[in-house]
Amino acid sequence: MAPTPRILRSALLIAALAAALPASALAESDDDAFFRQVAGKWTGPGKIVEGKLKGTHFKCELDGLPVTGEEGGFKLDGKCRAGLFSHPITAVFIRDGDSYRGQFLDGEEGEGLAVTGGSIEDQKAVISLRRKEVEGALVTSMQSENDLNITLLIKGGTRYVPVIGLSLKREGDPFTVGAIK
Repeated sequence: MAPTPRILRSALLIAALAAALPASALAESDDDAFFRQVAGKWTGPGKIVEGKLKGTHFKCELDGLPVTGEEGGFKLDGKCRAGLFSHPITAVFIRDGDSYRGQFLDGEEGEGLAVTGGSIEDQKAVISLRRKEVEGALVTSMQSENDLNITLLIKGGTRYVPVIGLSLKREGDPFTVGAIK
């Protein structure tokens, strides 16, 4: 049975619409979708839940910026304040083939941590961190379009212990923040 002109027109219209979409819209990976969703201005409270400063409350203001290019990734950049003290915060997470690289603060060479790997599934990124012999993870999860939770965990023995927790809310339009290279 030959296709009717109406079916043929419908098929051509669908093919033309699909061809007009960017390739990323046709088959966007979990990684790319997550990187795009982290874009925007984020603010909210945090708390140190373990260690010498346990119980310390702070507030952060961070910009989520997608890293563009072949690799893709995201950067969180801003500051956190506890009382009169403010500290700059930067986390960079970049896809590197089948793995990830980057740094938290100024990396393992400075006062921060190195990104040694990670995975993204659905609305959650689990980023592996290291500082010399200390292993950790940064779990970043989108709870909704405007809610982002971040937990920093440090490996203690055979399990990971939460050390810092943040609950961030998106401010304004998520698409007003530009991409970085």
